Amino acid sequence: MKLVFFISGHGYGHAVRDIEIIKSILAIEPRTEIHFRTKAPQWLFQPLINDHVFYHERELDFGVLQQNSFSADKKNTLERYAGLIEQKDQLVNEEIDFLTSVQPDIILDDITPFAFDAADAFGIKAIATGNFSWDWIYSDYLRELPQYDFVVHDIQKSYSKAERLYRIPFYGDMSVFPNIENTPLIGRKANASCEAVRSQLGLSVNEQRKIVLLGLRMNDLEHVDFSRIESMRDILFIAVSRDVQLENCMQMKEGHVPFEDVLNACDAVISKPGYSMVSEVIVNQTPIVYVPRNDFAEDPMLIDGLQKYAVSDALSQEDYFAGNWRASFDRLFAKPKNWPEMAANGAEVIAKKVLGR
Repeated sequence: MKLVFFISGHGYGHAVRDIEIIKSILAIEPRTEIHFRTKAPQWLFQPLINDHVFYHERELDFGVLQQNSFSADKKNTLERYAGLIEQKDQLVNEEIDFLTSVQPDIILDDITPFAFDAADAFGIKAIATGNFSWDWIYSDYLRELPQYDFVVHDIQKSYSKAERLYRIPFYGDMSVFPNIENTPLIGRKANASCEAVRSQLGLSVNEQRKIVLLGLRMNDLEHVDFSRIESMRDILFIAVSRDVQLENCMQMKEGHVPFEDVLNACDAVISKPGYSMVSEVIVNQTPIVYVPRNDFAEDPMLIDGLQKYAVSDALSQEDYFAGNWRASFDRLFAKPKNWPEMAANGAEVIAKKVLGR
């Protein structure tokens, strides 16, 4: 079988869950030929790349423009997507040429609109995967920017060409897709033990402090009052950015240890409530302090998922930037460690469906 997977380059969440689907496909059919079409960074896919798994850098959608993780640049997002629509015929024709060169048996898509146009024109079925669609995300922006309603309509026209949608939990309105099938959660589960990862990071097995992963990047942290964070001497933070200048923080090179292994080795994480973080918190049962975002329609669904299936506590943006984290972590660590069961084999389920098993 030959498969092309179009993946939104917005953040890492789309890519990491789709890599899990491909891992499951390759576990069943190791010689499946895979072509990734995405702007997500190549290093995410590198462990899979070989003589029949290929990465092609390609931007057909960019998701949402942001200065940081907590708010969306709505006007520039819609304006930029309108620019893509102006190039749509050319971009779709280029994808038709690519599909002609590869001759795939099936297309998966999370959740790039133009890919469905290319698949339809090429004459092959395209299957969507995801928990939200860009028409739903952008529709929320139209209350302030109604002049861009044509953007949403164009996206919906593309999505209507999908063969079906495998919809994962914590989803928004995806009624634009003609055939919808619900599947379990997709999330990366740690392979290494907590003890092994802490040893690899140079942490003592007798470490008395709580270990908390900073699941945020430097542009999310640059306006935080670090002096208040440094007063939390009973917590050691782990960051993947070497620009984080916190006395009670150790830096870790991105990719040095698999993210899910680090997450599992921590006592907690502080992060935005993005899909990837929410799913992996649930799968690895790592408590989370989450900072709700502005202008993200999916946040209520993801936060509801945390409240139902995870040990979690909310930290307002005001308290986040002021460095008032102590009370939230105190509440989090005092909560009972109750983790309701939730099926998380969505990658395997989708893989079997794609392969007709």
